[in-house]
Amino acid sequence: MDVEVPMQTTGRKSESSQGGADEKATAKMPTFLATSINRSPKKRKIIISAVVGLILLVTAGGAAYKMYGDKVKTGDSATSNRTVLTVELTPVKSASFERKLLVSGTVSAWDPVQVGSEVNGLKVESIAVDDGAQVKRGQVMATLNGSILRAQLAQQEARLSAARASLTKAIQPNRPEDLMSLKAAYAQAQASVAQEESNLIRSQASYAEAEANARRYEGLVREGAVSALEGLNRATLAKTTIADVRSAEQKVKAAKFAAQQSYERLSMGLSGGRREDVTMSRASLAEMEATVAQLRSQVSQTVITAPCDGLVMKRSVHIGDIASTNKVMFDLVRDGRLELRAQVPEIDLSRIQPGQKVEVQAVHTATKPIMAVVREISPSIDLDSRLGTVRIDLPIDKSAEALRSGNFARGEILLGHEPVLAVPSDSVVYKDNRAIVFTVSKDEVAQMRFIETGERNLDSLEVKSGLKSGDSIVAKGAGFLKDGDKVKVAPRQ
Repeated sequence: MDVEVPMQTTGRKSESSQGGADEKATAKMPTFLATSINRSPKKRKIIISAVVGLILLVTAGGAAYKMYGDKVKTGDSATSNRTVLTVELTPVKSASFERKLLVSGTVSAWDPVQVGSEVNGLKVESIAVDDGAQVKRGQVMATLNGSILRAQLAQQEARLSAARASLTKAIQPNRPEDLMSLKAAYAQAQASVAQEESNLIRSQASYAEAEANARRYEGLVREGAVSALEGLNRATLAKTTIADVRSAEQKVKAAKFAAQQSYERLSMGLSGGRREDVTMSRASLAEMEATVAQLRSQVSQTVITAPCDGLVMKRSVHIGDIASTNKVMFDLVRDGRLELRAQVPEIDLSRIQPGQKVEVQAVHTATKPIMAVVREISPSIDLDSRLGTVRIDLPIDKSAEALRSGNFARGEILLGHEPVLAVPSDSVVYKDNRAIVFTVSKDEVAQMRFIETGERNLDSLEVKSGLKSGDSIVAKGAGFLKDGDKVKVAPRQ
């Protein structure tokens, strides 16, 4: 807009000139404003002066903006060419990382043992151990009232003694003195046999002599040397002796028969009773022995002992309780051994092997981690959760006192060392939850690069992707850089 500024003059000519300038300014104004000015000359001068001032202010502002804008553009150009930071570079190296697998689970008894009564209906008389007690195998833990069982045992033991005596009598019903008498009778019968045999021999000898004399006298009688009567006497004597021989033979037979009977009686006395009686007596004795053994076992069961070495985790019995076979009295941890039952995803189970070391620490305690060992890996996987159970043996020493059955604990399974690409952790910054590093181009311009990180080992961080071995990245100060910044690389020391 072109504006003419009125000049001051003296006299009427000035007024004329002023009037002409006013008319020109009024002609360039809007109609409503010009009309208002024409009606009041005084008001017209004031308004014209204000409009002229406003025009001058707008003109001066445009000139200032043009000058400032040129300076800003000049400053940006200078800034873009100026180095903003001196940086040090470090190479991406291969490092050996110790792989660890984080697991968690519940501390449980390695082999829980439940101790109870083996007999029903007996009252608890005494309790010898309480929660937290260490017990040895065979140690008395509680006793029951076994008076009735002991009385029954005494009764059956007496019957057992009687059964043993009955078996002895069935086996040998004869007393020792009876056996001695039978033996003596048999010996006497043998002596009678010998005597009768001796008499038989004498009779036979007499008969032989008498027969010889009879034949000799028979010859003498024919010769007339002796009388016929004498010869007859000798023949009669021979016949008599032959009868004696036959009698002696019968006596020998009778003596032998008597001796045989004595022998049979002695044999029966020595062999004992009949086989059927002995068999029945043996069966009765075996039955009594079984009854006594059962009662002795029941009496021994009235004393509750520890089946193994262990730690008493819980006592569930009180004095005066009635024992029952389906009621647990004590819960033991066998040998005091605990284990961490960790739930591990099936994808990680293949990385775990028995014997691997594990650093275990209770979650809600400030104790130091303890070193444990993987004992076994469950052969099955839960179909719903797709988790497998890894059993980790905890050491039995004072270092494990902070871990109790039921604790929730975490552990780090040491899987061994593995070569990986690594960078200093200070060189990695994060943007929108993504890890980035900066490399420097040949013209010393910072270039942002996204990477995928893995595990951390002390001051180093594993790089899974985004870099390769031999790349150089900004070691420190990456948090002050942005992509495209001009940097100065400091020489390596």
